Amino acid sequence: MAKKQDDKGEKKKLYERLRNHYKLVILNIDTFEERFSLLLTPMNVILIGGSSLVIIILLTFALLGWTPLRFYLPGYSEDYRVKRLAVEAYLKSDSMETALAQRDLFIDNMQRVLRGEIDTLIDADVIAELEFDPKKANYARSAEDSILRAEIEKEDLVNLSPNFNRDDKTNYLLFPPVKGTITDKFNPQREHFGIDVAAAKDAAIKAIDEGTVTLAAYTAETGYIIQIQHDNDLISVYKHNSSLLKKQGDKVRAGEAVAIIGETGEYSSGPHLHFEMWRNGVALNPEIFFSFE
Repeated sequence: MAKKQDDKGEKKKLYERLRNHYKLVILNIDTFEERFSLLLTPMNVILIGGSSLVIIILLTFALLGWTPLRFYLPGYSEDYRVKRLAVEAYLKSDSMETALAQRDLFIDNMQRVLRGEIDTLIDADVIAELEFDPKKANYARSAEDSILRAEIEKEDLVNLSPNFNRDDKTNYLLFPPVKGTITDKFNPQREHFGIDVAAAKDAAIKAIDEGTVTLAAYTAETGYIIQIQHDNDLISVYKHNSSLLKKQGDKVRAGEAVAIIGETGEYSSGPHLHFEMWRNGVALNPEIFFSFE
């Protein structure tokens, strides 16, 4: 009982000390003239300090949330959703422009045919020259052909035939990931297993073939990286992107935009794409397959 009374007494003393009045005085040290004075209590100081801290925190959140200052925050320099929509709109408008140009060309050619400006008939002599007799064809290999075949077989590279290990009914066509200037070539001797292609900032990077995204992540060395597994044992890798348009597990079509070119990562200097191609654990030289200019 005595202990409870002591606790109550201590709490009462603490409350009384918080309500004690103090005077804050500012004096002129030379003349000891009082310039300013303020009557305070510890309770008032605590309330004013706490309220000021809350107001400062709220103002900071308001400035960073509803003013352009938020764009200076790390990782908030670009609005990913808006940028993705802008890229998709750009790609759709580009496709529509191509389709309209093809339609206009077709209509123009049809009009010229109907007006008789284009001769659609082929002379009989020309047809005779185009006729081919398979019995007279010479199917023997030339010396140059034999030498070329031997060189290709020694290189142990991927088959460059149009079907590329697919069934006979499937056409095969690789799309270049981006157009630009090659700044660093394929060199396995110094562990550079791809090529660096400098291109315009915010250029769209496209999948070279249909496949499945097996990796879409960020690393300190290579920045935003995306990796695609294709159905012919081919893997394509795209590094140093500014943002990714696909996530892991997504299915992509050949020529579909999968990322935006950038300069993220410690190993990057200037907007460019580091592009790699792998097959069965062997790095391939992309310049064999594409012209990037």
